[in-house]
Formats: sequence, structure tokens, C-alpha cells
Amino acid sequence: MVITGSDDVSIQHLKRQLQASFQMKDLGCLHYFLGLEVHSNSNCVLHHQHKYTEDLISLVGLQMTNHVDTPLEVNVKYHRDEGDILPNPLLYRQLVGSLNYLTITRPDISFAVQQVSQFMHTPRHLHLAGVRRTIHYLKGTSHRGLFFPAGSSLQLLGYSDADWAGCPDTRRSVTGWCMFLGPALIS
Repeated sequence: MVITGSDDVSIQHLKRQLQASFQMKDLGCLHYFLGLEVHSNSNCVLHHQHKYTEDLISLVGLQMTNHVDTPLEVNVKYHRDEGDILPNPLLYRQLVGSLNYLTITRPDISFAVQQVSQFMHTPRHLHLAGVRRTIHYLKGTSHRGLFFPAGSSLQLLGYSDADWAGCPDTRRSVTGWCMFLGPALIS
């Protein structure tokens, strides 16, 4: 369990209440939890998933390859019926699920993950190539994450946009958004 907040007295009170009801051990300040790494000091808090990303790169066997500059090929639209169906979609589903979990601290790959997530039912070799492209991108950016400077505003700010009938299969519009908490992109 992770307990966080700005009121130390209330946090200590909650810990005492929990210890009275459950056997628990206080592990101190949060540094690592379910693949999420947290680094904090008086100037900032940084959340990233570097080890999780490196493990994902190793799973695919891309440790010795070069990285790319974008998570998806530019101007490529993925179709549900293009190319040969993967004989065993298990790896594809595992990789897309892992990428989806990685979007917790990597909103920059959210659109790419959304694109390849559409094909979980019948993934094709072209879709797997898109997943591998995203992992190649992560290879060069594995230390990126969410950065929260100390004393920054807690103002929530959002932007959205949509294209017109951009999905090649359904002709529906593709919508995107980004949400900022102060200066930090969070979604």
C-alpha cells in the first residue's frame, strides 16, 4: 500500500490506525512499487518505469538494436485486414498489455498504444511491427517519465483535438487529448 500526502500528522495517524488493525511494516519513503520508480527531493518528484522498460526491451530481444525517434511510423495507418494473421497472438497481447501499463508514466506513447490495441482480437504481422517500432522508440527514451517540480501549480489544464473520419476501417474520427497538472503532462 502506498500512502502519500502533504500532511505528515494525518499520515502518521493513518499508519497507527492501520497498524492497530493489520500486521504491517513501514518500508519508509517510496522508491519502487509495481514497476514504478519514484525519485524525490526538495526540488521535484520524478516518476518513471526505466527498469520495467528495460525488461520489456529484453523480452522482445531488442537490447542490441538502435532506437528510433518516433513511436510509430509517420503517416502510416493500420488496417484490421492488412497482412497475414499472427499464428499465435499471445506475444502480441502481452506486449500491448505491457505498453499499456507503461503509459502510466509515458503519455508520449499513448496514441501508439491506442492504435495497436485495436487489433488484439486478430493481430497481424504488420501490427506486431508497429508494436516493435514503439519498443524501439522506448529503447532510446527509457529514462523518461513524469516530472513534477516542487511548488508548481495544481491547476489542471486540458487540450483536445480530433480528425475527421480518420480511422481507415470504421471512418470514425480519431480523438486525442492531453492533460497537464501544472507544467507536467500527466495524460
